[in-house]
Amino acid sequence: LDMSVVNIEENAGQRPVNYVLPPGVTRIVDPSQSQATQLNEQSLALKVTDLQSGDARAVYKNINMDLRFYKRIQMFVHAEQLIDDYTALRDGDLSIFIRMGSDSRSNYYEYEVPLMLTPEGHYSTYNIDDQYAVWPTENMIDFALERLPELKTLRNRNQGKEGSNVSFVEPFSVYDPDNERNRMTVVGNPSLSNIRTILIGVRNKSGNVKNGTIWVNELRLTDFDQSGGWA
Repeated sequence: LDMSVVNIEENAGQRPVNYVLPPGVTRIVDPSQSQATQLNEQSLALKVTDLQSGDARAVYKNINMDLRFYKRIQMFVHAEQLIDDYTALRDGDLSIFIRMGSDSRSNYYEYEVPLMLTPEGHYSTYNIDDQYAVWPTENMIDFALERLPELKTLRNRNQGKEGSNVSFVEPFSVYDPDNERNRMTVVGNPSLSNIRTILIGVRNKSGNVKNGTIWVNELRLTDFDQSGGWA
């Protein structure tokens, strides 16, 4: 796994796919300058090489957050094949997943999205169709956070059933009822009120060794709950 940065200032003309702004994202104007100077806009790039079938590589960040007051989590995702890649990467061969919980091994939620590739070419950052070509809607992580506790409740109910092999220490997975392309997983006893680590990773879903490059941008929480409470 090679982790780097791609941005609009340095990578607007690169191959095989040039960098463009995600849909709806604008460059912030620097208020400290006397002239209207736009700040750079960039994404995290994850390049995987010789990734074995079923294997995954990831980056993580330690945080301390309570997600219960937000309704959705979102992130733009892009995927492309390496130049002159012998592994012939295809749509769905790689997936992006986000894992969050009190740790990344024993107590976490995971959400996984199979990736569509952007064809080689030069795209315009001012054309909305080109923006969606580089940042496809199918790749975007966008799901309701309430689905995660619902998944844990479903797992707990199935654990006690006769003939069930459901376990707290083994991954329990279902497809997202709002988007059946994507898969949700729970392990252990995570809680949205105690998120200590967030992990973003790439997984090889094919049966062969694969290479590829993935960009991730604008990981964010949305729909803050502003309704009043009662006691």
